Amino acid sequence: MNKTERAARTRATLVLAAARHFDQHGYEGTTLKAVCAEAGVTLGALTFHFRSKAALASAVVEEGVGELQRIRSAGSGTGRPLCDLSAFVLEVVRSLRNSVLTRAAARLVEEGRVDSGWPGVFRGEVLRLLEGASTTGELVPEVRPAAAVRLVMHVVQGAVAEARSAEALGVATACDFAEVWDVVLGGLAVARC
Repeated sequence: MNKTERAARTRATLVLAAARHFDQHGYEGTTLKAVCAEAGVTLGALTFHFRSKAALASAVVEEGVGELQRIRSAGSGTGRPLCDLSAFVLEVVRSLRNSVLTRAAARLVEEGRVDSGWPGVFRGEVLRLLEGASTTGELVPEVRPAAAVRLVMHVVQGAVAEARSAEALGVATACDFAEVWDVVLGGLAVARC
């Protein structure tokens, strides 16, 4: 393995180790010493790749939000907004539950440590799909798209919190999010996807 490959591997190892710590302990609770210990590298190796904890946090957010942006870009586009919303939300939650990088990125953005447009992009996409569902008659007439957006945001945040707790305890998440989403969708949809 050449120097460039070794450097890329070390950088990726550091980002993943940092993501684990940021996810569980937040920005303030994460130390560079702990990240180095988990990654099995020296502080010198870390500072070679990242000049500060803030730079390391930015790299974690870049990786995690990049995955979420790929999910958005790959949207299903069935022409049925609620079905597209379901596919989008289920994929985002799957990533947030299964990827420490996306979960850590979400936490760092929520804490205001790294600026990212992702929450607004996610909210905007959910609103766009719900407004489309309202226009096509897929959404229950009494449900306002803006209120449904808040519901979706709360449900997704709950899934993330549950995944973070399960990770800390070293256990699998307790419930299947698709089942929870089906209940939510039942309150929004005139007919199921």
